[in-house]
Amino acid sequence: MTTLSPTSDTYSALLYTYDYFNKTLFDSELPAVVFTYHRQNRVMGYASFKRWVSDKEELIDELAINPEYFAKYPLIEICQTLVHEMVHIWQSKFGTPGRRGYHNKEWGNKMKSIGLIPSSTGKPGGDETGEQMMDYVLVNGPFISACQSLIKLGFKFPLLDRYPIFREETPILAYNEDGEKFTLRKDFVPMLAKQEKMEAMRSDSSEVQVQNIEPKNDSDYSQFQSFQPSPQTTKPRPKSGRVRYICSGCQSLLWAKSGLNIGCLDCNKKFREDE
Repeated sequence: MTTLSPTSDTYSALLYTYDYFNKTLFDSELPAVVFTYHRQNRVMGYASFKRWVSDKEELIDELAINPEYFAKYPLIEICQTLVHEMVHIWQSKFGTPGRRGYHNKEWGNKMKSIGLIPSSTGKPGGDETGEQMMDYVLVNGPFISACQSLIKLGFKFPLLDRYPIFREETPILAYNEDGEKFTLRKDFVPMLAKQEKMEAMRSDSSEVQVQNIEPKNDSDYSQFQSFQPSPQTTKPRPKSGRVRYICSGCQSLLWAKSGLNIGCLDCNKKFREDE
């Protein structure tokens, strides 16, 4: 289908999913954000706090998504990335974010409350806090229920990158509270993996929910390896390696490397990294 407004269509789809999950998982508490597309290697998305400022000096967060994953990755995994970043946005407004993109316990507890379980391995048994953190879907949790409803609404991205990153053709997995593995059917309904493994692989594996594209010739395919990436979800690091510090008392400024413990001798207050 030809679109007359490709920019509007692509960003409207992101805004729709953000508003949808904001309503269903966050009680519409999250603020509006600026969406951007990015193509950082092995990064599905990130949140950058207070990255934009309006003419009224209002600070607005940025949420960036990598479109190279849209064509070959199941919709539920794209939604996982989006909601993962939305939890970072939530924490920046209602909690205390970890330093330098660290995924702390507060962030993890919020993830659990909406049905995404933090794990350094992407499955049960991994660390639940850390700088690079994946997550897995909780069977019968709020997140999977919201995704099932989104599919019933017929949602899909209107445009896809012609040179996508490829995904291994394996079923989408979810787990219950006891760590039992489930495969997800095309409508994201879970089936116990050890009982329905062959049926899941034959007719209801994750690949049926991929929005596929068929280039006109083989040369149109990108030359990416098939792999399951470890999404790195945090604000971009400053190119110079230096960050701005601001005194919590007198508002004095200085620039230095990240992670320092600095005090102000003028007012005996601590400097903090300015987000």
